[in-house]
Amino acid sequence: MDVKESLCLLCPLGCKIGLRVKGQAVVGPEFCPGQGLNDGRVCPRGLYATELLNHPQRIAAPLVRREGRLREAAWDVAVGELASRLKVILGASGPQSVAIVTDSTRSTEELRAVGRLARSVGTDAVSCVCEPQDWPLMAAGGSADASCLEEAACIVVFGDVFTTHPVLSKRIIDAKYAARGNSLFVVAPRRSNTAWFASEHVQNRPGTEALVLAAMLKAVRALGRADSESAGWVDTVDDARLLDAAGVSRETVARMARSFVDAEKAAVLVAPPVRGISDVALVSSLASLLASIAGADKQYVSLPSAGNSRGALEVAIEESWKPVSQLVADLESGKCRALLSFGADISAAYPSSELKKALGGLELVATCSMLPGEMEHMSSVVLAAASWLESAGSATSFDGSVENWQAVVPPSWGALPVGDAISLLERSLDGGDDSASKAGSPGSSSEAAVFSAANFPERLESVRSAAVAAPAQEKMVFSLAASGHSGCGSVTRWMDWAAEIFPGAFVELSQVDAAAEGICDGDTIVLTSASGEAEATARITDRLQAGVVAVPEYDVKMRALFSWRAVDDGWFSTAPGAARVTGKRKS
Repeated sequence: MDVKESLCLLCPLGCKIGLRVKGQAVVGPEFCPGQGLNDGRVCPRGLYATELLNHPQRIAAPLVRREGRLREAAWDVAVGELASRLKVILGASGPQSVAIVTDSTRSTEELRAVGRLARSVGTDAVSCVCEPQDWPLMAAGGSADASCLEEAACIVVFGDVFTTHPVLSKRIIDAKYAARGNSLFVVAPRRSNTAWFASEHVQNRPGTEALVLAAMLKAVRALGRADSESAGWVDTVDDARLLDAAGVSRETVARMARSFVDAEKAAVLVAPPVRGISDVALVSSLASLLASIAGADKQYVSLPSAGNSRGALEVAIEESWKPVSQLVADLESGKCRALLSFGADISAAYPSSELKKALGGLELVATCSMLPGEMEHMSSVVLAAASWLESAGSATSFDGSVENWQAVVPPSWGALPVGDAISLLERSLDGGDDSASKAGSPGSSSEAAVFSAANFPERLESVRSAAVAAPAQEKMVFSLAASGHSGCGSVTRWMDWAAEIFPGAFVELSQVDAAAEGICDGDTIVLTSASGEAEATARITDRLQAGVVAVPEYDVKMRALFSWRAVDDGWFSTAPGAARVTGKRKS
């Protein structure tokens, strides 16, 4: 039995994983101490890789819908059927009627193959399905690597990094306890696992992280540690007004600023949830600015959610892909007649009745996936995709480093790597001009994130206004990640033990709100938002302040409570939502 190394693509840390291989089969995980950022440790997601390879629900061969049912077919038959139907649509409605999506857990090579297919078809309706916080987070610039955490005497965390990126928890805890006086500040609306280890938990109102950062910048400037050129605009900011909206005291922010400035080495880390931090691009820009003006050896670490988020952003900018929010709007408006999906479950990522209706009205939906999801139920052709463990590739980690890997085993059953499946389809379509340029302006995916000193105060005021505008009868709603789920859960929900340990369909609410509504722990309650309604099991907790509820972001029904409409910057909103809690459902 051999042990082969690969890496995990279910978050952007690029953790090395070991796999026990017998013949051409992976029989289990193996720990590889001393390897990679994770030093051989893996979180629950890292253990999924082997189970997914042999999952009983895995798509083992291409499928074609006949008489209302998906039936197994040979590759040439399935690809021929897909190509034939595409040609009809292209001839009748033109290339812009065909939309193509993939997701940011694909290798960079697979992403470029998707772009090549779009050029062959002649469409610029191509995009990457990603969590809404990821691209705004990265658009502000790069990230320091994890080594900056090891000797940091002060770390300021925005988010629940111990849940979203669990492998970093040891580095952060070790840094806190490395010397007396070291500090860990956690800014989050919920007393999370990360907050439990904090020297001080700064419990802000959901969505106000940018306000806290702006006030912290002003406090650093007051200490004489900020140059006027890059942070002079802070002088115009009324920090008392911002902090009143955030529910955080000026004294607390002053302590954070003093600790950050005085530390010989320090880091600010941002790991946003799917929904809960307003204007993530602004937060990322402010955090980066804080690190740059607070003195030497101050670093900014930004953590998106998916394994190749940075690689996907690079490809999307280079090839002028559409923001996924714009592609969703195009689908809902009826501009598209066909949708090809390579590993992306767009209906689960951005659930709404409008998108569901639009997808149901398409002439053709085809997917290339490992496991069945919402998209496969409406597909006419389903191609069997190989896992990243069954093909070679590369991905760009959160810090910009590029990780390469080789196939651990050949593709199982009748699956093929996504790039190979695309090549077959291109040949069936009679190829195309690979050098053809696409419509759109290069870099359009990130234009909205360019900031100047002039619009920092304007965007801060927008965040402040939203934070104080919630109707009294509604609760603020933000999303919770789970260390055992990735993204919207379209892949990880297939793991039975994950579903048991990290269940969905619950809502956390404070003891104060529960008492006021007459809700007991375990009751079935109803949440009603402007976007939809969902039943959930109540979890009464002291982790939240009154007026705030939290729902799992890996549950499609809970995600449907949020609006999936592009906001002014062109991306989906990352802000918390609002919902009415009506008490337990009467039988």
